[in-house]
Amino acid sequence: MDLIHEKRVELKEQRASSQQDLTTCLIKIRNEDGSAVLSGEEIVDNCILVMLAGHDTSSILLTFLVKHLAEDPSVHAAVVNEEIAKSKAYGELLTWDDLAKMKYTWRVAMETLRVAPPIFCNFRTIVKDFEYGGYLIPKEWQIIWAACMTHMDETIFPDPSKFDPTRFEQQNPAPPYSLVAFGGGPRMCPGN
Repeated sequence: MDLIHEKRVELKEQRASSQQDLTTCLIKIRNEDGSAVLSGEEIVDNCILVMLAGHDTSSILLTFLVKHLAEDPSVHAAVVNEEIAKSKAYGELLTWDDLAKMKYTWRVAMETLRVAPPIFCNFRTIVKDFEYGGYLIPKEWQIIWAACMTHMDETIFPDPSKFDPTRFEQQNPAPPYSLVAFGGGPRMCPGN
């Protein structure tokens, strides 16, 4: 709780950005009347949840991202050339705005998620009968979806075994629900 108090003081004294980190973002969420939406305890609980839930998925993403950077010198060079940190003063933190400027690095992360999704599969319960591929799938059946099956579909991602960050440039957006490393729809992982 001391950290929450320190962050509130930093924000009040304008020594911290409201978008600096998760804690400050959660502190700044307000109701229409200006009152805090989350208590200090709720902020701590949400931060712990994100750290625990995101540990494996983040480590898997970073592991494979570093692997692909090591294997492809041209991708590595493009990421290094885009590095925003070079324009920052020593000790100055990157902001979400800085990260938003790193478009190629973001594409590399998206392609890494496509090639090596941290969540292999998940289950869903069918809410109404439907037909797929000539088969009736009845309501309340459990089905499994596997991210890699979608991510390696040649009709969605041509030459799917090739690591190609340019797939995610604006002129070539992937169709909705085709990149499902974190699921999709209302049950999508909030860590996305």
